[in-house]
Amino acid sequence: MIKLDELPVRRSSWVRIANIPKARIGWEFSDCTDVDPEELKIVKSWVKLVGDGKIIRADGAKTCGRGLLLVGKPGQGKSALALTIIQEMMRTFPIESFDVEGSKVLVKPCYFTTFSGIISLKGSLISEHRDEDERLFLGMHGDCDDDAYNIRVLVIDDVGKEHTSASGWQSTLLHDILRTRFNNGLPTIVTTNLPVKSWGAEYGEATGSFIHEAFATIELQSSKGDLRR
Repeated sequence: MIKLDELPVRRSSWVRIANIPKARIGWEFSDCTDVDPEELKIVKSWVKLVGDGKIIRADGAKTCGRGLLLVGKPGQGKSALALTIIQEMMRTFPIESFDVEGSKVLVKPCYFTTFSGIISLKGSLISEHRDEDERLFLGMHGDCDDDAYNIRVLVIDDVGKEHTSASGWQSTLLHDILRTRFNNGLPTIVTTNLPVKSWGAEYGEATGSFIHEAFATIELQSSKGDLRR
């Protein structure tokens, strides 16, 4: 586990504004002891591709914008792994991988949110316009005019947890975020309890088909069962 105070100021600031739950701040891959080594190997290979410039805005590359879909039953360590991935990036990637030259605002290279959180943010913007929240919302899409607000790697946690009450606009919102980010060459890490085969029924055939193009899927299954118990 890494102590934020031991990191350079800019890197520790990136982590602090990434909306990471306090219980997971400072995690590194060595802390993910319940993740199968083979699954962790796949994750590390993806992280290396990102670091090598083959995913984020990698124009023309087959891997451009390709994210990770972490699938598994509750308590398999999906969220913890996703949070570890983005902290590894913010801690080790070259500063220029995320920095926006000439920007006067602190860039959010990575950001963590639940899908329910995005739905709530969208709802609040409908009732009340706030510039800061609108920039965050557009930055999640990777579609903000000021590039400093475009989140390079977004984690959307708990997709499917809301599916029993999802309305059409919520499904459209999810597809719009995933598609816009992918088209802009910005990867997304999604954690979900929902099996891949069920995405078409829950979020529409277009989304069910699109996730095969936009994500590398990793199914997590801990030998210890539900790690929360």
